[in-house]
Amino acid sequence: MNKVIDKVLNQMLGREATEVFYDHLRTTHSIQRDNLVQELDLFNHALREYLGSGAVIIEQVIHRNLELNEPEIGRDTDFLDKSRMLKLV
Repeated sequence: MNKVIDKVLNQMLGREATEVFYDHLRTTHSIQRDNLVQELDLFNHALREYLGSGAVIIEQVIHRNLELNEPEIGRDTDFLDKSRMLKLV
């Protein structure tokens, strides 16, 4: 799931802006890049705080990408439950 989030952020924001956002997550919200799955609520809050209403579009793209990758995830229900917490439509 972290890879999907990272991929979407890089595609939509670009590498530099994504790195700045990750720095914001780390310094302002104490969220490490590798712990996004464990901190989805805080991640969503930080994304909206950082990008305002534009965060909704990124959240939707992340969710769509998670749905597309669901067959690759297999039967990892814990992961699927966490990804569904990101349902933002």
